[in-house]
Amino acid sequence: MNGREPRRWRRMFRLPFSRARIDAELRDEFRFHLEERVEEWVATGMSRREAEAMARQRFGDFEAYRRLARQIDEETMRQRNRFELFETMTRETRRAARVLLRTPAFSVIAFATLALGIGAATAIYTVLDAVVLRPLPYPAAGELVSILHPATVPGSGERKWGLSSGGYFFFRENNQSFSDLGMYRTYSMTVTSGGEAEMARVGQVTAPVFSVLRARPAVGRLITPEDDRPDSTARVVLSYEYWQRRFGRDPSVVGTLLQTAGGAYEIIGVTQPGITLPMPGPFATSANLAGFGVDLWLPLKLDPAGPHWNNHPHVGLARLTPGATVEAAQREILALTQRLPEVVPNAYSAGFMDQYNFRGEVAPLKDAVLGPTIPRALWMLFGAVLLVLAIAAANVANLFMVRMDSRRREAAVRTALGASRSQLAAHYLAESLLLCMAAALAGVLLARVGLTALLAIAPTSIPRLASVTMSWQSLVFAVGMAAVAGLVFGAMPLGRYRVDARALREEGRGVTASRAQRTVRSGLVVGQMALALVLLAAAGLMLRSFSQLRGVRPGIDTSDVLVFDLSLPFVEYDTRQAAWTFHREVQRRLSALPGVVSVGMSSGVPLEDYGTGCAVVWREDPPFARGEQVPCVAGASTLPGFFEALRIPVRGRVPTWDDVDGASQAVVITQALADRLWPGADPIGRGIGNNGSDSRLWYRVAGVVPEIRAEALDLPPTEAVFYPATSLQPPQRSGALNDQAYFVRTAGVAPETLIPAVRRVVAGMNPRVPVISPRSMEQVVERSMSRTSFVMILLGIAASVALLLSAVGTYGVISYLVTQRRSEIGVRIALGAPVTQVARLVMLQSVRLAVLGVAIGLFGAYSANRLLQSLLFNVSPMDPVVLSAVAAALLLIAAIASFAPARRAARTDPVEALRSS
Repeated sequence: MNGREPRRWRRMFRLPFSRARIDAELRDEFRFHLEERVEEWVATGMSRREAEAMARQRFGDFEAYRRLARQIDEETMRQRNRFELFETMTRETRRAARVLLRTPAFSVIAFATLALGIGAATAIYTVLDAVVLRPLPYPAAGELVSILHPATVPGSGERKWGLSSGGYFFFRENNQSFSDLGMYRTYSMTVTSGGEAEMARVGQVTAPVFSVLRARPAVGRLITPEDDRPDSTARVVLSYEYWQRRFGRDPSVVGTLLQTAGGAYEIIGVTQPGITLPMPGPFATSANLAGFGVDLWLPLKLDPAGPHWNNHPHVGLARLTPGATVEAAQREILALTQRLPEVVPNAYSAGFMDQYNFRGEVAPLKDAVLGPTIPRALWMLFGAVLLVLAIAAANVANLFMVRMDSRRREAAVRTALGASRSQLAAHYLAESLLLCMAAALAGVLLARVGLTALLAIAPTSIPRLASVTMSWQSLVFAVGMAAVAGLVFGAMPLGRYRVDARALREEGRGVTASRAQRTVRSGLVVGQMALALVLLAAAGLMLRSFSQLRGVRPGIDTSDVLVFDLSLPFVEYDTRQAAWTFHREVQRRLSALPGVVSVGMSSGVPLEDYGTGCAVVWREDPPFARGEQVPCVAGASTLPGFFEALRIPVRGRVPTWDDVDGASQAVVITQALADRLWPGADPIGRGIGNNGSDSRLWYRVAGVVPEIRAEALDLPPTEAVFYPATSLQPPQRSGALNDQAYFVRTAGVAPETLIPAVRRVVAGMNPRVPVISPRSMEQVVERSMSRTSFVMILLGIAASVALLLSAVGTYGVISYLVTQRRSEIGVRIALGAPVTQVARLVMLQSVRLAVLGVAIGLFGAYSANRLLQSLLFNVSPMDPVVLSAVAAALLLIAAIASFAPARRAARTDPVEALRSS
């Protein structure tokens, strides 16, 4: 750049209002008045020095006058500049609108392309903002942390457990990092008072949970430490939403009794609206991912004196003290966790700590709720739509460059008539900004529509989806993207237009584009191809991964199975015998329904809520040696009919009602667990026990499931025990049997059509037992793969749009180049070149651009696809099949896009081409 260039650009963008210019003008004006007065006094015979001193004395405070005058001038010029700027922008906007309306082909294509790109980016940004970027909905949410216990479980890998009662009291009394620390667990319970029986969501908490969350009562009071004592009266706090829905916001319910399946509770208050319990990933289910929407708040009533067990069902929640950091709290909890064997020796041992690598973990609450996978997936999707937006912008940039060349004569005429470069720049900026802002408006409307469709297909495994709405942040994002694009497109003509006499002489005849112009256009096409390859490769990998996942055999037959849950009231069914008697009669009545083949029950649903916890499993013979790892596996209680309803193959036999009546203690285990406990030996007839069984009593293995994936399809075969209805622990208190999932296999009828009949059967047995969440087993399987399918669908849509835009861009550039080279093509044909050679020349030019774009895109895919690693199943991020197919597809699309321009070039009339050149 030469020395005059910066001054030229400054002149081009110089604003009417300038402080330096005002100061210079004021100095000149004051100097003029001083010199005039000095000359008058010199003319009267006074010396110049005396005259200057007298003038300054008479004039007064020169600097004060200058400051006052500068303030007046600045305000005057500001008002004038605002008026001139408004007038200029209004005039140029009207002119830009007329120009765009006169060229509908350019305007519609550019508008639609930008609107599509901005709309897609805005929709995904809205989800990203609501799920990842915004803080959790609690006061000072950045101070909240979760406390969990990571452990390495043999055969299952890394797991995160909650807090035990002994660990909670020890941490609470001995930490320095938390201003308060609470603990809670969640479940559902049947409520019978206030209307029909229904399931209510229960948050059982220690009293400090409310202070940690900074919750306040709307009516009455919240749970206090006195309510949390083991010997206190049964009390409950209603959530505001439940109070409104169930009791119509009647304040008189405070002080009355709430009848539930767990007994009667005195209502002592109502929370303020919107209070939920955050659920870290290990405790999250499809119903409580963003936060558990509590209906009833109950005190945990734990005794600090114990007894304490090695059981970790509770979520630890704390608020950092001012100045404390997560890192410091982590170090403190790690140290306290190592002291648990000496503090709670009956629950923890040094061997347990070492064997399971049991330790403490403190994490920011939002990180614990979201987990590592969801933010990574959403950021990846956001990057994908930004690539689509970049491809769309490249297409529009190509359109603007073609349009600039067609308007060279217009620019030359305006320049010759006295238009300055800044005036030209203002015109083109107004035109591009008007187009981009209109596209942003349309993009926001598209984003609203797309967001509705996006949320409809989004998996329930993404937390905080309920809070996803179009917000002012989304509008700012869309407008910001449009403004950046408008400034870039509007700045493209700067430096390109000169007072070109040839443009005036040619009177509209085409001017061949320069090599630099052709290089820029070709570079944009190459960039589009490269970006499209990255997106296509990512979508192809997710599609291949999804295909691999669907090909996994879960070990169960999921077709034609209806699943629903029943929860029996503890006050009515307080023994296992009472519970299984009820379930046995329900099973008999359901089996008599037309179309029902078999009915089974279990305390867990495969591929839905297996794997959320584990229990230690002991073997009778040979006993575990000192230092040998004791497996901790998934366990569920089952009632007869479970294996038949899901058609799970069992080697040996399955427990029957005779086993339940005779308390035979027969269990079924998976082959994966058998291989771990008795490698190479037959497990049938061998004894196993769990960490709650009497050491003198053993369950007996009656059957073995060859292979089942009950936790997730992308995990190894499940190590699990299917326990019987009877227990090794007397007395036969009711427990897991009260909450059972039913599996109803049908034949000849759709499972969903049985739901009304099922409700009638259960209501006929006990109207206070509701049928919960009826769904088909196929829906359960689909939900287990929903995250992979969701990412695959969105990447596929983004890749398809990118491919379409790339094809359009390639077609546009090749068509333009054919038009620019029409004279050259005419000469070639006139000299005898075969039309096939001309067509091949044009197509080769397109394919060369595509090959270069594919080569660059492969390098980009190598880096980008590694981000997909955590989402892929049995597929390498650089899978050669996917990359080869994607590269071939792009080359084919480029060839197809260049076919029409090549055909048009081959049909060029040499006489007309030479005449118009």
